[in-house]
Amino acid sequence: MSQTVIFSVGIGVFALTVWGVVMAGGIWLGQLAESDAPRSPQKPVVADREPDDMHGAPEQS
Repeated sequence: MSQTVIFSVGIGVFALTVWGVVMAGGIWLGQLAESDAPRSPQKPVVADREPDDMHGAPEQS
């Protein structure tokens, strides 16, 4: 293998690693922020809803 091919593969692996770390960090920080706000209006708690509170869903028979 030429050095150019090895270098190109190394750059690709490095880019995927950096992208993965950034994505994992963003998910972790998002979960951390959600735990700080227990009753965020953007994420309603499904367990507290009434069974007939389906917001326009079709009736199940």
